[in-house]
Amino acid sequence: MASTAAAVAAAVARARREVRGYFEEHGAFDPAHAVPFDPPKRLHEKQLERMIGRGVVKETMDGRYWFDRAAYRLEQERRAAAVKQMLMIVTVVVVVVASVAAIVTAWR
Repeated sequence: MASTAAAVAAAVARARREVRGYFEEHGAFDPAHAVPFDPPKRLHEKQLERMIGRGVVKETMDGRYWFDRAAYRLEQERRAAAVKQMLMIVTVVVVVVASVAAIVTAWR
């Protein structure tokens, strides 16, 4: 089960990189350089939809797309901040659990 989840996560990450790479290869970083994009697979389509939803990929009025590098950087910064926060929470939980275990062991 864990290997299946890892394989799915890897496929999603690869599709996300490939979608981003498509726009990078075509220099589509602003509306003037937007390009048509026909996702090759359903997974690519889902990643495109997510990127549009997060404002990282933008669609022009005529149905072409471009990659907003500033929005992507902000998203990366938000993800890094969320990871830091999660690590802090996990650290606090581990310390609390270890402290409780030490107290319970000392009372025995």
